[in-house]
Amino acid sequence: MTESTQRMQFTDSGFAWIVTAMSFFVLYAVNSNFISLGPLLPDLLSHFQVSQAMLGMLASVRIVICDAASGTLVGPLERKLGCRPLVMVGLALSAAGYVAAAFVDNYYIFLLMFSVIPGLGLAGAYIPSNVIVHQYHSKGRALASGLSSVGLSFSTFTFPVLMRLTIRSFGWRASLVMLAAIQVQMVAAAMIFMPNPDLKVKPTQTPIYTSDNIDNSLCADKNGGETPSQPELNKTPAKKCNLDCSIFKNPAFLLFLFAFPFADCGGAVYVTFALQRAVYQGINPLSASLVLSVFGLCSVVGRASSGFIANLKCTRRAFQAAGCVFAAGVVTASSMFAGSSLLLHSIFAGCFGFMNGAQHSLYSTLLVDIIGLDELARGMGIVQMVKCAMAAVCLPIAGYLFDVTQNYAASFLAAGSAMVGGSILYACSGLANHRRKRSMPPMLE
Repeated sequence: MTESTQRMQFTDSGFAWIVTAMSFFVLYAVNSNFISLGPLLPDLLSHFQVSQAMLGMLASVRIVICDAASGTLVGPLERKLGCRPLVMVGLALSAAGYVAAAFVDNYYIFLLMFSVIPGLGLAGAYIPSNVIVHQYHSKGRALASGLSSVGLSFSTFTFPVLMRLTIRSFGWRASLVMLAAIQVQMVAAAMIFMPNPDLKVKPTQTPIYTSDNIDNSLCADKNGGETPSQPELNKTPAKKCNLDCSIFKNPAFLLFLFAFPFADCGGAVYVTFALQRAVYQGINPLSASLVLSVFGLCSVVGRASSGFIANLKCTRRAFQAAGCVFAAGVVTASSMFAGSSLLLHSIFAGCFGFMNGAQHSLYSTLLVDIIGLDELARGMGIVQMVKCAMAAVCLPIAGYLFDVTQNYAASFLAAGSAMVGGSILYACSGLANHRRKRSMPPMLE
C-alpha cells in the first residue's frame, strides 16, 4: 500500500459521511438550546413577571458564555483532547443545567441554570462538531459542511412546535426536561467523533510552512495526492510560540472576524422574537410556533442548496455569503409589515430562513478557505469571542427597543441594518482573500 493511499483511507470515505450524519444530530441538539427561549418566552413572561429586556438577557448570557468559552478554551482543548470528549461532556453539562432549571422559581437562579451552565456545554459541542466534518472531508468539504449544518435548521423546523405542544400538555418545566433528554440522547451520536487516522500519517516530504497557515490538503489535491516539496526560501520552519498572532496578519480573516457577528446577530433577534412578535400582534401561540417551523424548513433547503453550490469550482463563496446576508437583512427589516397575518409572518420567516441558512452553512468552509484546516478550531473560537460582544448587547437592545416603543418594528429594523453591514464586510473579506491568493506562488494557492 502506497503512502498516498494510506493517507486517504478515511478521508472522503463512507465513514466520513457517517461522521457528517452524526454531526447533523449533534448540531440539532445544539440549536435546540439556542432557540428554546422563543417558545418559552410567553410562559416565562407570565411566571417571572420581568421585562422583555430581562428575558432577552437569558439568551444573551448563554451566547456570551458559549462564545467566550469557545474562544479561550475550546481551541486549545480540541488540539489536546480531540473533538469526541469535548462534545460528549458539553452535551451532558447542558442537559444537567436544563434539568436543574426546571425546578427553579427565582429568576437569577434560573439565569444561572438556563443560560450559564448550558452556555458552557454548548461551547464544547458546537465548534468540534463543525471541525470534525472538515477533518474527514477534502473534495466535498463545502457540501458536507452544508449538509451537517442542516441539523441547525431542522431543529428550528421541528423543535418549536414540539416544545409548544409539550408546554401546552405538561407545562414549561416539563419542556425543559424534554430538552435535557434530547441533549443526553445525542451523546451517543458524539461517540462516533473519533480522530481521523489519516491526519496522523506523516508525509515523507518536508511540509510547507507559510505565514498564512496554508492548508496542505489543498496542495495535495492539485499534485495527485502528494504534498509538493518545500521551496528553497522555507527550509527552516518558523517556531511557534504559545501566543501565535500570525492569524491576525491575514486581512481577509480580520474582515471576516466582524462580518459574521453582524450577520449572526440579526438571525438571533429574528429567532428569539419572531414567535413572540406574532403572539403580540394577535396570533394564537401554537399557531405562531409555525412561524419558526417555516423558518426552519426553508433554512434546511437553504443550507443544503448553498452547500451544493459552494462545492462547485466556479463559485466565489465569500460573495455567495455576502449576497445571502444582504437579502436576509432586507427581509428582516421588511418583516415589520407582517401585521396580524399568519401568512405574511410565515412568508417573511421562510425567506429569511432560506437566506440565513444559506449563509450560515458557509461559515466554517469560508474559514478553511481563509486560514486553513489546521487553524479552523482556533479561528472559529476567535470569531465566537468577537460574536459574544455583539450577542451581549443585541438581544437586550432589541428587547429594550420594544419596551420603549411597544412595537417590534425598531428591533427588526436595527437587526436588518446590522445584517446589511455584515454583507459588506463579507464581500470585502472575499476580495482580500482573493488578492492574497493571487499574490502567492502558484504552487501555494
